Amino acid sequence: MQFATWEPIYQAILQDFGFSRDRDEESAQLLAEILREHGPMLQAAKAIVIGQKVIVCGNAPNLDKELSEIREKNAVFLAADGATAILLEHNIVPDIVVTDLDGPFPAILEANQMGSIVVVHAHGDNLDALIRYAPKLKRIIGTVQCRPIPGLHNFGGFTDGDRCVFLAKELCAASIELVGFDFEDESVTPRKKRKLEWAKKLIELALA
Repeated sequence: MQFATWEPIYQAILQDFGFSRDRDEESAQLLAEILREHGPMLQAAKAIVIGQKVIVCGNAPNLDKELSEIREKNAVFLAADGATAILLEHNIVPDIVVTDLDGPFPAILEANQMGSIVVVHAHGDNLDALIRYAPKLKRIIGTVQCRPIPGLHNFGGFTDGDRCVFLAKELCAASIELVGFDFEDESVTPRKKRKLEWAKKLIELALA
């Protein structure tokens, strides 16, 4: 997705949640500096995804059950943040993990050490997590929700789950299947409910 197409959506998200664009841009600068010594990984990620069936794993409570019912283990697995731990419990190493580093970092680090590419997302609320965790990772792609600066990308998307879908589209997946998503989860906070509403809307846009 071109930033010119994404920007009106981004502006609406900023307004809805009261986020700071300046903080997003500060976080982007920080991540770009952390990744300065890393080689580009986008082409490696595309080589994994292009032309393949992709299973995008969200972290809803139904993920464990839905993974147990999947028979096609040769698909490419993308994990949204905390879903990484459940995938590892099922002996599935996700090909790509998409995270803003607020999930179970030990599982993300373990997956990374086992070969997962980690797509680390910078935004205004995770500067501390970037400083603490990002330097521990290898095979990283950096993303932002503001205008991308050199070394970083913006494929579209807001939450880890819908950013997985936008990424799979960008990397030319042949098909995308969602597991572990519950947009109507009544157990979440009102703020999380709004995020789920945005995720649903954005996934529908990505898959249209």
